[in-house]
Amino acid sequence: MSSAPAAPAPSPTLDLGRGFRFVFDDPDWIKKMLIGGVMMLLGVFIIGSLWAVGYWSRLIRRVAAGEERPLPEWEDLGGLLREGWGAVSVYAVYIAGVLLPFLVVMLGVLVVGGGLSELGKGSEDASQALGALAGVGFLGLYAILCVAIMVLMVYLPAALTRHALTQRFATGFEVAENVAFIRRNVLNYALALILYMLASFLAQFGVLACCVGVFPVSFWALCVFGWGLGETARRDSAAVR
Repeated sequence: MSSAPAAPAPSPTLDLGRGFRFVFDDPDWIKKMLIGGVMMLLGVFIIGSLWAVGYWSRLIRRVAAGEERPLPEWEDLGGLLREGWGAVSVYAVYIAGVLLPFLVVMLGVLVVGGGLSELGKGSEDASQALGALAGVGFLGLYAILCVAIMVLMVYLPAALTRHALTQRFATGFEVAENVAFIRRNVLNYALALILYMLASFLAQFGVLACCVGVFPVSFWALCVFGWGLGETARRDSAAVR
């Protein structure tokens, strides 16, 4: 079986219009989106999410390789499951790395706050002051957590893209190289993120206006995001292949 012909050399920046259209260039796009929608629906059992993420990861790699019709087939379910497990594991480790320290600090604040409350029981003013101090502490921690999560959400697609290209678990944690990938491709990387946000918005509108199932349309938006990240990697001469 011959491989699909390679696409022509890309322009320097992403073509957002192409990102929205590329799925429909595949003659089997309806079948692939419907199966993807089923996988998204099965996400409640976890295994569906692993298949969907594995498909997304393979799509990134095929787009980066310049394949003209990059949507993978839904045939190699075992391979897709392994790829999805790797990508989800990378994601989970990063999320845990942000949330666990926050939970430990919050627990420490609760313990210290409880001790201070005991000390301030004899004075109403002192008790109110300590309560206000604890409230400020929690707000500060929450603000730090929100900033950390926003930074992580910007960073993670780069880690997952490089993981998809190499299919090596350790690549996802090469922080310096992942940040360098973003810096080398800052415009196209930003366009890929914008493309995903627009696709997600259009997916919601499409569900309301066209009575299309939410899961296939959400899977389409995920594929659009994969295309954007893959095209970003395709334009990066230093990206791992």
